[in-house]
Amino acid sequence: MSTAGAIDNARELSYITPFNTSPLFPLLLLSLTSQRHTPRVKTRFRSEYDYIIVGAGSAGAVVASRLSEVACVSVLLLEAGNSPPILSEIPAIARSFVGSDIDWKYRTTPQRNTAAGHINRQVTWPSGKTLGGSSTINAMLYPRGNRQNYDDWAAQGAVGWSYEEVLPYFKKLEDYVDPIYFENGFHNIGGPVTASKPLFNPVQKIAGIQAALNLGKGFVDSNGPYQSGFFNFDASIRRGQRCSTAKAYLVPSENRTNLDIVTNALVTKITIQNKRATGVQFDFNGRTRRVRARREVILSAGTTNTVQLLMLSGIGPLSELAKFDITCIADLPVGLNMQDHIVSFLGYELDDSLRRLQQSTEDDQNISNYINKREGPLTSAEGFLLMSFLRKNNAEPRFDTPDFSAYLIDPLAITLLQLRLKPNVLLQYFGPYVNKTTILCASQILHPISTGTVTIRSRNPRAPVVIDPNYFADFRDLDDVVQGLKFCNRFMADPAMKRIGARPFTSIIPGCEPYVNDEDLYVRCAVRTFTITANHQVGTAKMGDPNDPSTVVDPQLRVKTIRGLRVVDASVMPTIPWANTNAPTIMVAEKASDMIKSTISCRYSELR
Repeated sequence: MSTAGAIDNARELSYITPFNTSPLFPLLLLSLTSQRHTPRVKTRFRSEYDYIIVGAGSAGAVVASRLSEVACVSVLLLEAGNSPPILSEIPAIARSFVGSDIDWKYRTTPQRNTAAGHINRQVTWPSGKTLGGSSTINAMLYPRGNRQNYDDWAAQGAVGWSYEEVLPYFKKLEDYVDPIYFENGFHNIGGPVTASKPLFNPVQKIAGIQAALNLGKGFVDSNGPYQSGFFNFDASIRRGQRCSTAKAYLVPSENRTNLDIVTNALVTKITIQNKRATGVQFDFNGRTRRVRARREVILSAGTTNTVQLLMLSGIGPLSELAKFDITCIADLPVGLNMQDHIVSFLGYELDDSLRRLQQSTEDDQNISNYINKREGPLTSAEGFLLMSFLRKNNAEPRFDTPDFSAYLIDPLAITLLQLRLKPNVLLQYFGPYVNKTTILCASQILHPISTGTVTIRSRNPRAPVVIDPNYFADFRDLDDVVQGLKFCNRFMADPAMKRIGARPFTSIIPGCEPYVNDEDLYVRCAVRTFTITANHQVGTAKMGDPNDPSTVVDPQLRVKTIRGLRVVDASVMPTIPWANTNAPTIMVAEKASDMIKSTISCRYSELR
């Protein structure tokens, strides 16, 4: 039995968005149906499939679509979350779904070296719990990373994953609609994921472009031959609406008779017999179900949930499993090597004659313009205006090795609330600017040295995992973010930004009062106070040489010592790409799909 989602007005109104009270709200919802954003799903399924894929996110949706292209195999795709609301199609309001029913609502352990301004020193970790996964709630930014990232993977033992070997898969996944860089040989048209530039260019962005040029910073195609510099970024946006992997891969595949997509199915265990994965156990409609896998179980549950499933199934560090009386089937370093991009920011006031994104998205004229033309502030990629990959200390790179990403963002008010800042911090630093036009300049580390861990809390699969990113355990990471914020101060002091009234907040960050006259110390204090994850977590099921004791999967993404089990998601990345990780995750899934397909032989006897 298949179900297709009609518009559920009550559900759509349950999300906190700028449109709930607009008389145009019903028409806005109706206009969004011009693009199918989510596939039909099944409520019935078979007892056995060739491939079972756990997780329908940025990776799992890709693998399910690609494997089901082979007519002689059957594929079951299980997703713990529900189908996404249609409002998730509007690029500007991505943050509206953080903390909602399509978010796993993770939080880290209290951080020792940062997050002083956050409640209990915990960092909020949004993660998509829906078809499309985090590609349904992220900011849609489309950088791929640096050539050196993938060459390093190969050099460290991930044979077959060098830049020249993964570039064809980056090109395969994309439908690049902007002609400006298309002829440089690094892009493609006709792929599933649309990449385009957001159609929103406010005065703040135009001023930022001029400031970058004034500072001698060139503009580049960050996904081309050279990464360092400023760039007018691309986003996974198709004709003004989000292009998640649910839209890009699953909607075109939904009518295949060999693919069943099932939502609200929480996988609780991989069944393993004689060191072979034979299927999965999952909760569905209030009952425990079991389905067998004739060929493989493929984990695409993400950097955190993949760890939980492996450990609950007896795959992980012996010492960790012993704490919960879980029989160890494979003693592997699952949950270690976790890497993430940490972000901090400073606030700046602008002329009040400029409109805030919050005001612009609430304006009925802008809503109407979006409905009719797919233009204006609602097409903004979550308020991001301009991005860069730069070297610290303003150094000119001898090689293309940027240290931090600096970017301008016009945040919706909900963003600050979702950070779970202490009330006094929120009031003292941001309170004076609630009704003023502001902008944040953020600094994001690119290649952190610190690594963290993910582990289980108990044998209960519904218990949240324990996440300790261990931010700034190595203080060199702190310096990279600090240098990025110092660049922000120089950037915002440029005459181009001054012309639109740019000036630092005069309010002082609580706890940083002793350092107001020392830029370096004040910025360091800011970084230790405000902490955001860029949601780029990788590495907890590290790929590489199977003889390397630090690896969990081999270069074919097969779990070591366990037959019939692969991991295909960001957790396999040995080191973090120097960019957003959504496009690299889709690339991993495209390449893995070809690897798996190469093992399939469609003899007549196998046709089903």
